[in-house]
Amino acid sequence: MKMNKIINNNAIILDKFLQKYLKRQSYSELLAPMKYGTLFGGKKIRSTIILNAAKIFNLNLSKVINICAAVECIHSYSLIHDDLPCMDNDKLRRGKPSTHMKYGESTAILAGNSLLTLAFEIITDKKFKIKPATKVILLKKLAECAGHVGIAGGQFLDLNYEKKKIGTSKIINMQRKKTGKLFKFCCLAPAIVSGAKNKTIKDMSIIGEELGLLFQIADDLLDLKGNKKNVGKPVNKDKKKGKSTLIKLLGYNKTLEFAFKRKKMIISKLNKYGNKSKSLCEVTDFILDRSY
Repeated sequence: MKMNKIINNNAIILDKFLQKYLKRQSYSELLAPMKYGTLFGGKKIRSTIILNAAKIFNLNLSKVINICAAVECIHSYSLIHDDLPCMDNDKLRRGKPSTHMKYGESTAILAGNSLLTLAFEIITDKKFKIKPATKVILLKKLAECAGHVGIAGGQFLDLNYEKKKIGTSKIINMQRKKTGKLFKFCCLAPAIVSGAKNKTIKDMSIIGEELGLLFQIADDLLDLKGNKKNVGKPVNKDKKKGKSTLIKLLGYNKTLEFAFKRKKMIISKLNKYGNKSKSLCEVTDFILDRSY
């Protein structure tokens, strides 16, 4: 319950920031679907990870809030596109009609594209007071997360693997791209901003990518045994669509066992940062234990 409250509070902070940022934008007919697909819904779990990773490096909110907002824009863009009829064809997202159901397919595509580019604008904003050279590094890393070696590449594999017999390593590789890469950025970005050593940045990258894999596995488990009302989207759709998941390959119990081993490894890596990593350990627990 405590983590639910923290996540909800973080979501409110992010929504307020994004609302203010979008108000500064020149008027466009696409602003309404962009807001619809981004604001007032979802866990904003990626932002919570950034905020808690920032504690490890003694960074305050002003040093990472733009990064949080950029990540949520990219995540929302990916969901808008993911829901399209040519992709996963999901009509419900975050407990309400998907963006394309409310605004139409072409508008949803353009709104998603606009959120993707907005993410990079948020990082480069003059009011975001970090070193210009650091912004360049963040932009490069974020672009990698969104593109063909990240979300887009992972989504391609996800669609391509439907109704096929795919092995464990390929499924994990697909999930690392589709989900893990952005989580990886969430953990390494605060380390980059703080000027941490390469060894620490690499360590946080591994933690983040493993968190992303854990999140995707938990999502697949929820799809099988979750509640539609709690999850905010249709359940049991992976089986119907013939998605390649670890559950399909290993079964529910062995996948859960695999996930617990992953969680234990992540927490073990975080523990070396002492009390500063306590809240990120709690987020790790939440990811696997959540009901939504």
